[in-house]
Amino acid sequence: MRIPLSAGIAVLFLSTSALAQQPLALPMRSQNPAQTRIDTAMCYSYANQHTGVVMARVSQLPEKPKTVKPGAVNPVAVAAPLPSAIAPGSAPDAASAMEASSTPTPGVAADARAAANASSTSADAPMPALPPPEPPMVQYWRSYGECMTDRGYMVR
Repeated sequence: MRIPLSAGIAVLFLSTSALAQQPLALPMRSQNPAQTRIDTAMCYSYANQHTGVVMARVSQLPEKPKTVKPGAVNPVAVAAPLPSAIAPGSAPDAASAMEASSTPTPGVAADARAAANASSTSADAPMPALPPPEPPMVQYWRSYGECMTDRGYMVR
């Protein structure tokens, strides 16, 4: 029974696309194939232990970004105001502390007031949204690559 050439090519493309996210590890210290298989297995185990990702249970496909419906509030983009760090009875900023001093220095007080005003206005501005968390398979392959690099392989 002969397998048609087109079926063989299709199987080749499907198998390489499934492994496309796995980094390529090339031996740099003349490791033999048996040692390479042992190192690969050890690094799979290392990556599994350090990331908690079980490859048999996690999808290899990249995650789709979640979209927010128009008019809905994105919970990641909304930042809560920061609590005030001013102790009761203390001066609220550097400008009022400079004004309360008995010997103001010309020019320095104006610089301190300008810096205090700039810092208070930047504290009132909303914080930028945090980046989305890294997908688990990206963490897994990074951990695998670090392990293979430590064992003397060049990882791409």
